Amino acid sequence: MTAGGELDRARIVQLHARELGRFRDARPRSLAMIARAREHMPNGTPMAWMASDNDQPVYIDHGQGPGFTDIDGFTYLDFNASDMAMFCGHANQAIVAAVQAQVARSTQFLLPSAASVEVAEELARRYPVPQWQFTLSATQANTEVIRLARAVTGREVIVLFQGHYHGHFEEGLVDLADGRAAPVQRGLSKGVTGRVRIAQFNDPGTLRAALEPGDVALVLTEPAMTNGIHLLLPEPGWHEALRAITRQHGTLLGLDETHTHVVGPGGATAMWQLDPDMVTIGKAVAGGLPMGAYGVSAELGEQLDAARNVATGGTLFGNPLSAAAAKAALTEVLVRGAYRHTTELGNGLADGIDQAIGAAGLPWTVIRFGPRSGQWYGPMPRTGAEAYAFTDGQLTRLMRVWLANRGVWEALPGAGPTVPVPATRADVDRYVNAYAELLAELR
Repeated sequence: MTAGGELDRARIVQLHARELGRFRDARPRSLAMIARAREHMPNGTPMAWMASDNDQPVYIDHGQGPGFTDIDGFTYLDFNASDMAMFCGHANQAIVAAVQAQVARSTQFLLPSAASVEVAEELARRYPVPQWQFTLSATQANTEVIRLARAVTGREVIVLFQGHYHGHFEEGLVDLADGRAAPVQRGLSKGVTGRVRIAQFNDPGTLRAALEPGDVALVLTEPAMTNGIHLLLPEPGWHEALRAITRQHGTLLGLDETHTHVVGPGGATAMWQLDPDMVTIGKAVAGGLPMGAYGVSAELGEQLDAARNVATGGTLFGNPLSAAAAKAALTEVLVRGAYRHTTELGNGLADGIDQAIGAAGLPWTVIRFGPRSGQWYGPMPRTGAEAYAFTDGQLTRLMRVWLANRGVWEALPGAGPTVPVPATRADVDRYVNAYAELLAELR
């Protein structure tokens, strides 16, 4: 049996070629724009992974509500939520109004604005860490908490869990390969693997082994691993063990809520009553405008006093435009009613996926995590090592282009479909119907 179950691999290849051909033939303007762009942008895109994560990227004209429209006139429901950045929806009126008003008042002073105070106060209400700082992305927020942890502990090593993704900083691009920590991309410094140790999520034994040398500054993890390895939920007792073990070894604990914050006002940290030393967040926190943030305990906040000279900051960090957008997102869009709505639709999405899997007789497992769903091509794994056995890149790429041809933009390969705030039950039904049609075609 393959990761996808007992499916005809030749049929998967055939369907993928057919669907990709159909997709490309219908989008001559995007293809022409990519050809033009290649004169000055490698791959014909502003960054390489726009090409690597999509068999055929398209150029976008505009977005509105739960979806966006490409330059060939095709509209897609955005169940990728632009990799969670657009969980609030496209062109949300509250965020548009806040941004327009701030642009008219200027976008940068290199000095604070009142909105940044209000955003920090709101984040402190949601998460159990009282002191907050701002960046332009979650990648940068994670970079800064690592630097803070090293400054405070005097230690060098960071522990991550196999299958993680926390952004495009050096330590975050190290994972296991053939049982050893290794760079997952080229261009990293040669010594980076000596600064990172990889353990297994849900496995206290591997965590203890990673911390045993006494040189670990920080364990950084998502509360549930959602970004890069599809979705690994914590087993009962895992978070209690994680917190106890880190404290036993004098190691700080950071929770990355960049993807998991969509489950409720305080993300998974509040939902599961977790007790981290640090929390990082980004993407939808400012409605898709560039912003990241990190919160820390009062004790760690003292270490960020300017006189202590921890290596943090950037010219555009804490700018008034991002702060205005974040204030609108947190106080007008990402409110309790929105989370109830998206969770209800997420449950409906999971029910529909589960029914389609059952009708097709496949040994797959549906995922349920607030507005987030999807499937494992087999039983629910416990760890990153187990999860890799149930990944199927070929089948996932077929699923993405199949859905795109039917007006649904599916999540990136390492993630899963997420219902954005402005979505409706009809949008969920459209996803489920297209998904069920594919499974029926495969069987």
